[in-house]
Amino acid sequence: MDKKQVDINYNITLISDFLKNINKFYLVVNNNELKYFNNFVNSSFLPTNFNDRIISAVKNLYTELIKIDLEELYFINKKIRLEFYNKELDFEFLIFRISNEYYFILINDSFIRDEFFRNSILNTLSHELKTPLTIIKGYVQYLLKSKDTENLYNTLETILSNTYRLEELIGELIEVSKFISDNVLIKDDVFSLKKLIEFVISKFKPKITNKNIKLILELELNDDDEIIADFEKIRYAFQEILENAYKYGKDKIIVKAYKDKKGFYIQVKDNGLGIKKEIINDIFYLFNRTNNELNRNVYGLGVGLFLVKKIIDSHKGKIIIKSKENRGTNVIIFIPFKLKKSNSKF
Repeated sequence: MDKKQVDINYNITLISDFLKNINKFYLVVNNNELKYFNNFVNSSFLPTNFNDRIISAVKNLYTELIKIDLEELYFINKKIRLEFYNKELDFEFLIFRISNEYYFILINDSFIRDEFFRNSILNTLSHELKTPLTIIKGYVQYLLKSKDTENLYNTLETILSNTYRLEELIGELIEVSKFISDNVLIKDDVFSLKKLIEFVISKFKPKITNKNIKLILELELNDDDEIIADFEKIRYAFQEILENAYKYGKDKIIVKAYKDKKGFYIQVKDNGLGIKKEIINDIFYLFNRTNNELNRNVYGLGVGLFLVKKIIDSHKGKIIIKSKENRGTNVIIFIPFKLKKSNSKF
């Protein structure tokens, strides 16, 4: 291999490592074939045809550049205009060539990601926020016209319940926006994991009892088995998994908790609807409402499991979901030990 080829390979390696480190969206085309393709990190809210359309557009641009014989390591800017969600968007690329490889780096990827996120969230909110607002509006109008004081308590209770639901939806969206913008604070609270589990379950017991679900607890932890993690976020993650088992479960939920030399484990298992094999890999996507296709009466934005995954990832942990359709779902959360200690809860 001659010195020129060595220099080319070295340059390609440097550029590739640089692009991976800055985490930019980019494509590399060689002889009209896609060689590398780095998608958005948070791509769950992108249109389903996004990848195919952007690759096709870049290949067309590549064909034009071949004709002008772009000088090696000479940088140019090009825009590609594509329509998504009935709106035209400009994709601005920084382009350069090394040997026969053409690099297309999307400069305005943050803007494009925000645009898609904005459209996804507006489409979701238009449905999910409208439902409780319609109920509240209807009952308030009823109260203004009615003199029926006997049903006043039940009416106000319904209004309050839907107000809480709106508050919950808005809270989830705030958390989503924090994770999307990488503006999340993870606290180092010190607390008993066993007591947290018991606390969450105590809030759920009335609902579970009313649905005639048998709850089995297998907590192989002591009260003094302390975990170092963000208390509120771990509480939300466990509560969301338990809520899903309640919504989609049949008549039995098993909750296990234990630890080994690596960290803590929480396991929630139900015998309900389960998840189809072909869609189980999509359940952590933002605004995914896969289970709701099986149960139309279940409300939700489709952000719960997205947030759970982000919370566990932010604690350097893992979440594993195993499921069989019509047989149930088994969720295992792992949170590793952490040495640093801070304020204590429980």
